[in-house]
Amino acid sequence: MAAIFFDDKKRIAIRLMTFLLTTALLTGICSLNAEAAGPTKIDAMTFRMNTDITTVHIGSDVTEITPGAFKSLMKLRSITVSENNPFYASYSNCLYNKDMTELLCFPPALDGAMIPSSVTSIGEYALTGVGGKLKDDIRTVIKNQADANLKLEDVPGEHFIHTKYGVKWREADGSYSEPDTELKKLVASVIDFSTDENMTQNAQLERCFKYLVDFSAYERDNEVPVGNWTGAYAKDMLMEGKGNCYNYAAAFAYIAKGLGYDAKVCTGTVLSSLGGQTPHAWTEVKVNRTWYIFDAEMQDAKGSGYYKQTYENYPTKPLEKAAAITVSY
Repeated sequence: MAAIFFDDKKRIAIRLMTFLLTTALLTGICSLNAEAAGPTKIDAMTFRMNTDITTVHIGSDVTEITPGAFKSLMKLRSITVSENNPFYASYSNCLYNKDMTELLCFPPALDGAMIPSSVTSIGEYALTGVGGKLKDDIRTVIKNQADANLKLEDVPGEHFIHTKYGVKWREADGSYSEPDTELKKLVASVIDFSTDENMTQNAQLERCFKYLVDFSAYERDNEVPVGNWTGAYAKDMLMEGKGNCYNYAAAFAYIAKGLGYDAKVCTGTVLSSLGGQTPHAWTEVKVNRTWYIFDAEMQDAKGSGYYKQTYENYPTKPLEKAAAITVSY
């Protein structure tokens, strides 16, 4: 495989170019290694004579890569970037900005790649030449990650939000108000204690789940609640710091709702440690159009494995749902 070096000594020799052209003609495969001294720009003209390139390495001195710089390279399957480049980065053979928030090029000959969870946008021409199904999958993954990385100030609807005056309730019209019920005040105190304004909505959800697990204790009560019970059970849990699975489930449902998510308290049965099924309650939260299980009581009991699970992957299955109650303030 051939390589072109643009380094600080400008080592572009006629013999090397002859070797490159000969290799490209014989193998149909070549690569470009851009390690240039001083300001260096890569655009579509850079590759006009080398459309069979399969790999590109971006050196530390490359300062600008224009949109569509690689769109003529239909055989491209890998882009790597020097760790010392201050503007660009690579991961799993794809090109990103330095912060890895924007996908700049997914090589069209690449069959698949791991996309960092920090990536929330797609640059112009970044998916040129990528197959239809793969292109749709990439867009879906990044769209979901963008939704998951929203700051609460960007989340529509009613929810709590950090302000310079403390955690307030944001109304649907964007105005702020003081938490006006005991339950709202309790949930606001959890959010205020365990999160901050710099955290994304998703990060705040995870931190509040950890808070509920770490600062709560299980208290056995075999009575199965009936009627409109979720608010009272959540309030008791957050006030007393103890309760059964129904308390845990209700408390986390109202916390999730307070962070702008749709949430349900689910009741049914779970596999008992003594065999058979036993009554149980858990929370469902809608994240990126998908409902997930968040079981704070089981997390407290087992230590891990019960945050953002599906029914197929739930560790102590079968988990059988009999009823679901949507919570609201």
